[in-house]
Amino acid sequence: MSKSTSTRRDALRKIALSLTVAGSLRELDAQAAEHVHSAAAADTKGGKYTPKLFNAHEWATITRLSEIVVPADDRSGSAVDAGAPQFIDLLCSQNQELAVIFTGGLSWFDAEMRKRVGKEFVSATAAEQTAMLDDIVAAERTVREQGAEQALFARAPQYKSFSGYTVKPGTDLAPGVKFFDWARKLIVDAFYTSPIGVKDVNYIGNVAISKYEVPQEAIDYAFNRSPFRIV
Repeated sequence: MSKSTSTRRDALRKIALSLTVAGSLRELDAQAAEHVHSAAAADTKGGKYTPKLFNAHEWATITRLSEIVVPADDRSGSAVDAGAPQFIDLLCSQNQELAVIFTGGLSWFDAEMRKRVGKEFVSATAAEQTAMLDDIVAAERTVREQGAEQALFARAPQYKSFSGYTVKPGTDLAPGVKFFDWARKLIVDAFYTSPIGVKDVNYIGNVAISKYEVPQEAIDYAFNRSPFRIV
């Protein structure tokens, strides 16, 4: 391995490990994301990328999930075109905790879809896939509301003993909620830090201008691009 390759891998590992500090997903800055995209490009030989962590089935599933989260439209390509699966695979290959989150999450997606329609996620119809993701997003709102309610109880001493007696029912989709939160954020990060994504929001680069404001149209478009955005 050349010195430059070793240095690139060391940097990639540091970036990947930084994501799970404190047990929650941290945002990638533009420079770190660009490094991951560059590493993926360097590992793509003859137009083909060989996954470092995911097996063939996991790769097909994360590819399909990327395509659903940020689909192609008449303005640009999808998250798959932007290299989101490669981006995620490289990061997971350098961080064991992240690898467990994704391989475990993809396995949970398959188990949940088999329970629903008797097929694994990637083999289900587009409508079945979307229906499951819609349910996960709805469950995410429930989990968030319960968390806010419990936090409110915790701040009010007279109600502390009531914190476990929420009137809202729990959800058996909690593992899917956690995984989809990670997957969705990294897919969107990969897309909007790629050349396709940068062009998609009309980023004009290092041009000398007296004042620059992000057009509201671009902000609205970026926010609404994914059908599974966080609301």
